[in-house]
Parts: sequence; structure tokens; C-alpha cells
Amino acid sequence: MTVFAEWTYEQVRAQIIEAAHTLRASPADAGPGLKTGAMASVLHEMVGAFGESEHNVRRAPPSAGAISRMHQVWDWINAYLDEEGRKMIYEYSFIKIRKGMYLEAYLRKIGISRSTFERRIQSYCQRIADNLNQKHQIRLTVALDGVTETGVEHASTTVNSKKCATDWRDDEVTGQKEKVRADNLAYAQWRNERRRQLLERAER
Repeated sequence: MTVFAEWTYEQVRAQIIEAAHTLRASPADAGPGLKTGAMASVLHEMVGAFGESEHNVRRAPPSAGAISRMHQVWDWINAYLDEEGRKMIYEYSFIKIRKGMYLEAYLRKIGISRSTFERRIQSYCQRIADNLNQKHQIRLTVALDGVTETGVEHASTTVNSKKCATDWRDDEVTGQKEKVRADNLAYAQWRNERRRQLLERAER
């Protein structure tokens, strides 16, 4: 049986911070004029002689999985939050990953207290988590019309047609269902382990 672990605001927040780390670690395009030219070799010699500063040290590029998760987080933020929420979430994640960036200075700039700011961040992350849980559990999120059926019925016991379909009892179909259940369980276990790793990374 597949066990679904619901998203929480802490897990969403950890994903957002990881996405910010991924974006910062991604290589920036300096443009062709800064990559080549007559002075390129001279600059490389100077760097080799005097060493690179902290800001110029090349970081390892993020993995393909991290980039994929980053784009997924952007989709969440853009789909489930309004403009104010998007701006605050992006600024929050930027502050969390930058050395020398202090939350107190940012709070003075926008004129709110730390507790209010943290409540808003939690509220925005919880809103994303709620939407993710709804999508996974296939909850009804659209308005009902006049002919929508909302009653819960089991198709295997009540069939409107006189000729009842029996293909669902076939051994081959049953085997496929078991395989799907096993695949879903394996995916759920992998995802829960990944979330646990993200939470541990965010707490460090």
C-alpha cells in the first residue's frame, strides 16, 4: 500500500532555499567580450600569480537534478502565490544564502517586525504545501456546475450498463495493478528520503 507523506511548510521552505543555492551556484554568462580577447592570457597569468579572491573562486556547477528542482520550485511560487508573496519569498531565499546579508536590515527597509515576517513566510510556504497536497490527492479544486455528480460510488459494484465489464478481473490487468502499486511505493519512499535529506541540509 502506497503511503503518501504530506508536504509541510518546513519542507517547502527547504526546497525554496535549495533552489536559491542552485541559482547562485549556476554559472553566469559573462558574454563573449569577457571570455576572450587580447588581454585574456594576461589576466589568467595575474590570477595565477596573486590568487583568486573569495568572490572569484569557481564553484562546482549544480547537478541536473538540482536544476530541475529549482525550476519546479519557481513553478510553485509563480502558480500559487500573488505578486507580494512571490517577492517576499524570493527576497527571503536570497537573504538566507548570502553572507553579509542581514535580515534585520531588510526588515527595517520594508517596515515590519521579524515575527510578522516569519509568519508571512510560513503562511506562503504553507499555501504552496496545501496546493501540492491537493494536487497529489486529486482533490476537487474547480467550481461545480449544475450537473456535477459529487456522490462517492464504487464503479465495480454499481454499473449503469446492462453488460458489466469484467476486464478488471483479468489476471494480466491485476498483475499490472500490482506493479503500479509497487512502483508508487518505491517512488514515495525515495521522495520521503529526499525530503528528509533536504530538511537536514537546511538545518545545518
